[in-house]
Amino acid sequence: MQHAVVRVLQLVAANRWTGAAATALQLAEALRDAGVDCEFAYRPGHNLEQRLRALPWCHPILVKERSLGQVRAAVARIRGLAADFDLVHAHLPHDHLLARLAVKGSNLPLVRSIHHLGHLRSDPYHRWLLHGTAGVGLANSAMTPLVGRLPALRGVPVHVLPIALDKRFLSGGARDAGRQRLGIPLDAIVAGTIGKLDRSRGHDLFVRALAAAPAVHGLVIGKGPHETPLRKLARELGLGARLIFAGYVEEGLEDLYAAMDLFVFPAAGSDHAHRAIAEASACGVPTLAADLPGVRDLVEPGVTGDLYTASDAAALAVLLADWTRDAARRQGAREVAAARARALWTPERLAGTALELYAASRA
Repeated sequence: MQHAVVRVLQLVAANRWTGAAATALQLAEALRDAGVDCEFAYRPGHNLEQRLRALPWCHPILVKERSLGQVRAAVARIRGLAADFDLVHAHLPHDHLLARLAVKGSNLPLVRSIHHLGHLRSDPYHRWLLHGTAGVGLANSAMTPLVGRLPALRGVPVHVLPIALDKRFLSGGARDAGRQRLGIPLDAIVAGTIGKLDRSRGHDLFVRALAAAPAVHGLVIGKGPHETPLRKLARELGLGARLIFAGYVEEGLEDLYAAMDLFVFPAAGSDHAHRAIAEASACGVPTLAADLPGVRDLVEPGVTGDLYTASDAAALAVLLADWTRDAARRQGAREVAAARARALWTPERLAGTALELYAASRA
C-alpha cells in the first residue's frame, strides 16, 4: 500500500534513554529511514540528550514544568514547532496534554501511543485527554479490547506498532565473547534477565528460581536501588559465583544476550512492548516469560520459549530445569526465535505500520 508522505513530529516529555522515549526515538528513526520527514521533541538534561544533541532534527524544547506559566510556555513552543508539520504523535500522558493544548483550534491530527496498560483509563481527566485523538498506536495486542471500551476512542483508528530492533540485535551477538567478558565458563548453562533493579521488576523471583535450579548459572543485567537486597538474597540462598551482576550495559549488550542459553522475563517495565524479549530472541535466545499481557505477541509457547504464571518462582524453576536438560529443544527454539525476530521486528515493518495508522488518522 502506498502512503502519502507526511511531516511528523514525535513528542515525548522524557529525558532518559529508556521506555517510551527509546521507543519513540526508534519510531522516528524508522520513519526517517523510510523517507518520511520526521522530527523529535524531548526534554533535555540526561542521557537522551547525550545521544541526540548533535542531531538537527531533534529538539530539546520541553522542560519539567513547575508553574502554570511554564506550562503555557511549553504549549507555545510546541505550537510553534508543530506548525510546520502535518501530524503530531504524542507518547506519554503529559506530552499528550501539552500537544492537545498546542493543536487546539487547528486541523492538525494528534496521534497517541499507549505504552503502558495503566494509561488506558476511563476517569474524567483521561476521557477529556483522549477525546479528539485522531489515531492510537498500541504497544501490544492485549491492549486492543481495552481501547474499544473507552468511549473517547470509539471509532478511532488503532494499530499495534511492532518493535523495531537495532541492527546489532538483528545481526545476533558473539556468545563466546560475551562469556569471556563476564568470566562465565563456555560450557555452562546460563539463564539471564535484564532491567532496572527495582522491587517491581521480579528479580527476587529470578534469584529464587535459580536457587532451585542448581545446574543453571545466572546473569542479571541492570542497575538500580534494589541491587543490595538482591545480592543479599543471592548470598542467603547460596548462589555464590553462580550468579553474576553485570551492571548497566549498553555497549556490546548483544554479546551478553548471546551469552545466555535462556532469557527470563519475570515482570514488565514501563513500556509494555516488552522489548527485551525481542532483543533476546534476535540474539537467538529462547525466553521463559511470565504470562503477562502482550507477552504472547513475542513468545510462542513450546516453540520460542515458554510461559509461567507471574510471581511463581517454583514454576519458573521447573521450566529452567526442563529446558536445561534438553539441548535439542534449546537449539530449535534458538533458530526459530532468531528467524522470527528478523522477520517481524524490523524498522521497515514499524515504519510501514505507522504510516498506515497516520493515513487512517488523516482520512
